[in-house]
Amino acid sequence: MRPTKLLLLAALGCCVAGLGCDRVNELKDKLLGSSTSGSDINPELEAVRGLYENGDYPGALQRISALTQSDPNLAEAYYYRGLCHLATAGEPDVGAPLSMEEEASLEAFRRALSINPRHAPSNVGIGDLYARRVPAKSRRGADADPEDPYVIALGAYEQAVTIDPRLPEAQHRYGLFLQRTGQLEAAEGAFRAAAEAAAVVPETAPDYYLAYGRFLAGPADRLDEALDQFELAQMFRQDDQMIQQEMAIVHARIGLRHFDKQEYMLAQNALEIAVPMFTEPSDPTAQKATESLNQLRSLRRR
Repeated sequence: MRPTKLLLLAALGCCVAGLGCDRVNELKDKLLGSSTSGSDINPELEAVRGLYENGDYPGALQRISALTQSDPNLAEAYYYRGLCHLATAGEPDVGAPLSMEEEASLEAFRRALSINPRHAPSNVGIGDLYARRVPAKSRRGADADPEDPYVIALGAYEQAVTIDPRLPEAQHRYGLFLQRTGQLEAAEGAFRAAAEAAAVVPETAPDYYLAYGRFLAGPADRLDEALDQFELAQMFRQDDQMIQQEMAIVHARIGLRHFDKQEYMLAQNALEIAVPMFTEPSDPTAQKATESLNQLRSLRRR
């Protein structure tokens, strides 16, 4: 195990140990998309969530209508209504006003916020709604039109992470938006914050470690640090072949860079780790890594 990973694991342990049980449970509830816990869980709301997560948006909307009639002040129900309409809105026409589904989604998120102004997930929903209308690498200055989708999306994400900076999904979605609009330094901070906030919940922590790792392996181009995040994710999901494949690709990229620089010993060390790790040997990176490793072994035999 690399020293960097040991340090990360120690920090993770301290983070969890320093949190009280109430805070851990609170974070777990938020990570799993529930505003309630224990015996207070609303079974109807749980049914709505299940229908939404299974893609049954008409069924979820039908249950939401019945739920809001019996409890018109349930912010979480309107939040899921917003998610359902957003999921069925299709690709946005960025040159046209909001579609009917988009309008219905926005109205539902705003209704949730009118009931609970600190409902951070609804701010995330508004951010996602308008972020779809922002071209990649596009950003605006301080004098931008307040009705511009970029301005609305940015403001919604910022509001979400201000309300609850320890809500991983808010930080994650904020990071994706910042990355998409070319604000890489700020995006890294958001991805890191999401991973740190999610560390206490094994069910979801790997997703945020992976997201941070992919950012580090992609736009940030810091491959060793990306491996640290992938290894943390793998601790929770040891048999996940997707994680193993992504780690193999990063090891291979490290080896191939050394190979191109004629640093053959370093290249061989990295490629010997990478090649057996590939779960999809037909992957182009796997094939290139295997070919390069064979060349290196051939050179050493001469």
